[in-house]
Amino acid sequence: MAINFQDKSGEPSPTPKKPTKGKPGHAKPIPIDKSALLKPGRLRPGHLMHLYGISHSTLYKRREEGSIPPPDLKEHHRPIWFTSTIAPFFGVKVDG
Repeated sequence: MAINFQDKSGEPSPTPKKPTKGKPGHAKPIPIDKSALLKPGRLRPGHLMHLYGISHSTLYKRREEGSIPPPDLKEHHRPIWFTSTIAPFFGVKVDG
């Protein structure tokens, strides 16, 4: 038999807070192996952050400086790089 306690103070009980997801709009590193650069594919900012080992703000600073190439296309306002564009920066030769 279960016992239930009721709050008779008349005040509603506080609702539990949901865990926060972090800062909205900031990319998070997405693990990717450098061998993935050998195949055709698309890379998002999170992939580049993981490959270069840098933060979101550093990625965009380096894009402005020109040490990271401009994105090949934008998909829903999000930058996308092809693996063939990024591979030479890591010494990977891509056929094609």
